[in-house]
Amino acid sequence: MASPEQYSDSVEERAMPPTRVRSLSLLSDLVRQAERLAKQEGRTRTEVLREALRRYSEEKRWRRLKRYGAGRARKAGMTAADVERAVREYRRSR
Repeated sequence: MASPEQYSDSVEERAMPPTRVRSLSLLSDLVRQAERLAKQEGRTRTEVLREALRRYSEEKRWRRLKRYGAGRARKAGMTAADVERAVREYRRSR
Protein backbone atom coordinates (compact mmCIF):
# COMPACT_ATOMS: atom_id res chain seq x y z
CA MET A 1 0.00 0.00 0.00
CA ALA A 2 1.26 3.46 -0.84
CA SER A 3 2.13 5.83 1.96
CA PRO A 4 0.17 9.08 2.36
CA GLU A 5 3.27 11.04 1.36
CA GLN A 6 3.01 9.60 -2.17
CA TYR A 7 -0.27 11.34 -2.80
CA SER A 8 -0.85 15.03 -3.27
CA ASP A 9 -4.56 15.29 -2.57
CA SER A 10 -4.49 18.06 -0.04
CA VAL A 11 -5.85 21.45 -0.97
CA GLU A 12 -2.59 23.09 0.08
CA GLU A 13 -0.59 21.05 -2.43
CA ARG A 14 -2.89 21.44 -5.41
CA ALA A 15 -2.67 24.58 -7.50
CA MET A 16 -6.08 26.16 -7.99
CA PRO A 17 -6.93 27.06 -11.57
CA PRO A 18 -7.25 30.77 -12.22
CA THR A 19 -10.77 32.10 -11.75
CA ARG A 20 -12.60 35.20 -12.91
CA VAL A 21 -15.44 36.92 -11.15
CA ARG A 22 -18.36 37.56 -13.49
CA SER A 23 -21.82 39.01 -13.07
CA LEU A 24 -24.64 36.67 -14.01
CA SER A 25 -28.34 37.49 -14.34
CA LEU A 26 -30.63 34.71 -13.14
CA LEU A 27 -34.33 34.47 -12.54
CA SER A 28 -35.21 34.65 -8.85
CA ASP A 29 -36.52 31.08 -8.79
CA LEU A 30 -33.20 29.79 -10.16
CA VAL A 31 -31.30 31.70 -7.48
CA ARG A 32 -33.55 30.24 -4.76
CA GLN A 33 -33.10 26.77 -6.25
CA ALA A 34 -29.30 27.17 -6.28
CA GLU A 35 -29.37 28.45 -2.69
CA ARG A 36 -31.54 25.53 -1.58
CA LEU A 37 -29.26 22.98 -3.28
CA ALA A 38 -26.16 24.61 -1.86
CA LYS A 39 -27.58 24.50 1.65
CA GLN A 40 -28.70 20.86 1.29
CA GLU A 41 -25.28 19.79 0.02
CA GLY A 42 -23.14 22.02 2.23
CA ARG A 43 -21.70 23.81 -0.78
CA THR A 44 -21.61 27.36 -2.04
CA ARG A 45 -23.95 28.73 -4.70
CA THR A 46 -20.88 29.21 -6.89
CA GLU A 47 -20.00 25.52 -6.62
CA VAL A 48 -23.57 24.50 -7.47
CA LEU A 49 -23.70 26.83 -10.49
CA ARG A 50 -20.23 25.75 -11.68
CA GLU A 51 -21.29 22.12 -11.57
CA ALA A 52 -24.50 22.95 -13.47
CA LEU A 53 -22.48 24.66 -16.21
CA ARG A 54 -20.00 21.76 -16.39
CA ARG A 55 -22.84 19.24 -16.66
CA TYR A 56 -24.59 21.32 -19.32
CA SER A 57 -21.37 21.51 -21.32
CA GLU A 58 -20.77 17.75 -21.00
CA GLU A 59 -24.34 16.99 -22.07
CA LYS A 60 -24.01 19.25 -25.14
CA ARG A 61 -20.73 17.50 -26.04
CA TRP A 62 -22.35 14.07 -25.63
CA ARG A 63 -25.30 15.09 -27.86
CA ARG A 64 -22.92 16.30 -30.58
CA LEU A 65 -21.02 13.03 -30.36
CA LYS A 66 -24.26 11.02 -30.64
CA ARG A 67 -25.34 13.06 -33.69
CA TYR A 68 -21.94 12.48 -35.27
CA GLY A 69 -22.13 8.73 -34.59
CA ALA A 70 -25.69 8.51 -35.92
CA GLY A 71 -24.63 10.25 -39.12
CA ARG A 72 -21.66 7.93 -39.58
CA ALA A 73 -23.84 4.87 -38.94
CA ARG A 74 -26.44 6.14 -41.43
CA LYS A 75 -23.74 6.63 -44.09
CA ALA A 76 -22.51 3.08 -43.41
CA GLY A 77 -26.06 1.76 -43.80
CA MET A 78 -26.29 0.66 -40.16
CA THR A 79 -29.39 0.77 -37.98
CA ALA A 80 -29.35 1.55 -34.25
CA ALA A 81 -29.63 -2.20 -33.60
CA ASP A 82 -26.61 -2.82 -35.88
CA VAL A 83 -24.58 -0.26 -33.95
CA GLU A 84 -25.54 -1.78 -30.58
CA ARG A 85 -24.61 -5.23 -31.83
CA ALA A 86 -21.26 -3.98 -33.17
CA VAL A 87 -20.49 -2.29 -29.85
CA ARG A 88 -21.35 -5.46 -27.88
CA GLU A 89 -19.16 -7.57 -30.17
CA TYR A 90 -16.29 -5.12 -29.88
CA ARG A 91 -16.51 -5.04 -26.09
CA ARG A 92 -16.66 -8.84 -25.90
CA SER A 93 -13.54 -9.15 -28.05
CA ARG A 94 -11.47 -6.96 -25.70
